[in-house]
Formats: sequence, C-alpha cells, structure tokens
Amino acid sequence: KGLLVQGGHTVCMTRTGDQTLSNSDRYTYANTTGAKVLVSIHMNGSTNPATDYTTTLFGKWQKDKELAQTLFKSLSQLTAADGQGTIATRTPYSYASGVLLKSNMPASIAETVFITNDKEGQLLSDGTGNRQQDIAEQLEEGIENYLSTH
Repeated sequence: KGLLVQGGHTVCMTRTGDQTLSNSDRYTYANTTGAKVLVSIHMNGSTNPATDYTTTLFGKWQKDKELAQTLFKSLSQLTAADGQGTIATRTPYSYASGVLLKSNMPASIAETVFITNDKEGQLLSDGTGNRQQDIAEQLEEGIENYLSTH
C-alpha cells in the first residue's frame, strides 16, 4: 500500500508492484482509512481489437454517480489512441460491484482504455509511460474537481 499526498489530499494506493488486494480488502481498507473517495482504476479488454473507449461505473446512484460523472468528464479529454481527436466514450453506468456497493465513501470504477486495442497497446507499451501519465493526470483532475465541491 503506497501513500502519496497530492493537492493536499492523501491518496492510498492498494496495488504496488506485484502485490494485490482482494476487492473486499480494497473497500475495507478505504473504509478504515477515512478515504474521501475510492477510485478503482482499470484497463479494459475486448475480443475486437478495434474497440477503444473510456467510461466509468458507479454502484449507488446517490452516493457514487456524481463522482463517476466527474471522472468521466475528465477521462473524456484523453486523446484518441490514433491521435485523431479525443477518445470515444460510453456513458457512465451502474454496476453491482462489491468495491462500489460496500464502500462508505463515493466510489467509481474507471475503465480508462482498452489494452486489447492495437494502437492503445502500442501507446501503453512504448516504454515512455506517456499514455499512463496522461490517464493519471485526467484521473487526478477528475478527483480534484470532485473533491473541490464536496
């Protein structure tokens, strides 16, 4: 578990290196640390190598939907993998995940990009880390925008 202070907020990381936690461990950890939000960051996959979009998921409408929409707004600013405009989007939607449903704080799953998309895969594996940095910056912006009004 890594801790990092960003913009006056403590950010708890539950995956560092090869270490992972179960979903139950993730929401339990967030609930016991007093976290303001829980964001589970994913990269999606598809059998269709052309699929590439960003979306966010929420569990409880009143608790989570606004966070998911704020993150989605920021992720929607990512450049498309082919470099032409911004990434395609899928409207945020409700998803019954224990991480979302059992967290005490607003929570969202960010399905950032599709690692199975040929162009996205190239960006993610080119050794520069630029795509990962772009994704991280958009997530940071979304979290900061949400926290600034809550």
